[in-house]
Amino acid sequence: MILNDRLRNVPTVELSDTASYKFGHGGQAGGTSKNQYVQNYINVFTKQKTPVGSYSLLILPEQLRTFLRLQESIPASVDPERANVSNQKWYGEYSLPAEPFVVAAGTNVAEYGRTHGGLDSKSPIFLKNGYIVVNFNIESIQQGDLKNPHLQYINGPLMNQWTMEGFKRDIQDAYGNRFTLKDGDVVFYNADQSSRDDFSSQVPH
Repeated sequence: MILNDRLRNVPTVELSDTASYKFGHGGQAGGTSKNQYVQNYINVFTKQKTPVGSYSLLILPEQLRTFLRLQESIPASVDPERANVSNQKWYGEYSLPAEPFVVAAGTNVAEYGRTHGGLDSKSPIFLKNGYIVVNFNIESIQQGDLKNPHLQYINGPLMNQWTMEGFKRDIQDAYGNRFTLKDGDVVFYNADQSSRDDFSSQVPH
């Protein structure tokens, strides 16, 4: 993904504050002035693509983090930039293919196609009714150690963050269907709809 993408609308002040901190803490390479560094950060660095992973493992590296300027007054004895970086925002994006084909867990799709004369979009193997529910297990990682997360949204260290922030586990959709959610169930995709349905081609006359 690209942090400073036009449709992401990252506030310029966030990018500027982030660049200012980076300049003052190791970003002065090559004798670049602070203003040059900030402009280069905003117009070049944040417009580069950053790998974020796959459908099952999404990792947000520090390139997708901005620092938020504190609104309250900061004591004179405290470094203002250091105080500002204590308040951070992390940007990410997640999507499924435009037209996913969903099957029951454990289905051998290749074997089904072999024994049923092939597959097409209308094959009964594909589930059409209901939702694809995406569950996020949010963790913070240090030194790239994925097996030993530093902090976890579900498992502490103090308490379940989903509970603390009022996550609703029993919900009802617009059609009256009720769901019992697991901690981290935050995205619902209609299994029988596609993002391609939002667009159509027309010929002007």
